[in-house]
Amino acid sequence: MPMAHSRRNFVQLAVGGWISSAGVLDQAFFRAARARAQAAAAPTTLFDIQRVAEDTYLALARPAAIINCNAVIYVNARDVLVVDTHSKPSAAAALVAQIRREITPKPVAYVVNTHFHYDHAQGTRAYRELAPAPKVLASEVTRSILAEKGAKLVQASVENALRNAETYRRCLGSAAGAEERAFCKRMAGELEDFAREMKSYVPELPDITFERDLILHERNRDYHLVFRGRAHTASDICVVCPQTKSVATGDLVVGFIPGMGDGFPHEWPTTLDHLAELPFEQVLPGHGPLQSDRSRFHQQKAYIEELNEAVGRAKRGGSSLEETQRLVTPGTLRTLGDGAFGGYAAKAESAYRMLPPGTPIAQQIAASVKGNVAASYAQSV
Repeated sequence: MPMAHSRRNFVQLAVGGWISSAGVLDQAFFRAARARAQAAAAPTTLFDIQRVAEDTYLALARPAAIINCNAVIYVNARDVLVVDTHSKPSAAAALVAQIRREITPKPVAYVVNTHFHYDHAQGTRAYRELAPAPKVLASEVTRSILAEKGAKLVQASVENALRNAETYRRCLGSAAGAEERAFCKRMAGELEDFAREMKSYVPELPDITFERDLILHERNRDYHLVFRGRAHTASDICVVCPQTKSVATGDLVVGFIPGMGDGFPHEWPTTLDHLAELPFEQVLPGHGPLQSDRSRFHQQKAYIEELNEAVGRAKRGGSSLEETQRLVTPGTLRTLGDGAFGGYAAKAESAYRMLPPGTPIAQQIAASVKGNVAASYAQSV
């Protein structure tokens, strides 16, 4: 369905370093805030729900101070399967209410966590509180990471939110006009609300896990939950529905320049090759708009391969990380240009415009590439 608001009127802040495209709280951030921010009220609806195939929907996350992932909603004969649970239980509960209003009153029977990152897994408790409670599915690796590190990751997200809220509070005194003051007050409030909600949150662990493949058989369709290798994290899984030729990718494939902070850049292209063997056309990403064919899928793979090659060449030539980051930039990567790869950067820009940028888009892309160079460099030989 069409979007009724302008996503360019907000500024996004991601907690933690998992999404390298997020804005940062520095002077450039606030100069951009002055240029862009409008004092719109916080949206009461957190997602824009788009029908992408029969009984298949993509819930596009609207801008917020704490980023939420998209969700994928599959409606079955008797129930619903939802992929990913966002940054906090209240966001997941808001989506459940929206599903009931706009799609179906059928109960949610299955919830999938594609990986362990906060914006995909910290809302799971809201589903536990439903009656009847759905089963939560994930890879065995995701469960292990949540069990071992989940509490610390939640605490880190709370601490970061409080620090960033304080920065916004300090900026109230120097805000250039009523709009910017209202904007900074709103951002601080959303961050503080997140911290209060998550202060005592205990990560929810999946009920059902698997190592490589799990198939759910429904009356008219099947869902293939697949792990095909490490990529964005050590635990990325996708949900493939052969009947609708769609795949929910989490952050394995996204609309932006992919983040590699917890990733395995040298394994990522091979993982994409294995995923490409499965029957799908439409890509329903964890962030960014629907990808109606495989073009962005192939562009992302080509970008990662070129980045790895350039970084490895520089490292083998004796360049330090800092030198390599000066050598490998968006301007030196032909996969980000307008040539044979179809203008990957331009297509990524369209996804960034759906979010509330904290800095100009070119700076966001440059920051993403710089972070990816660091990840690739650390794992290059």
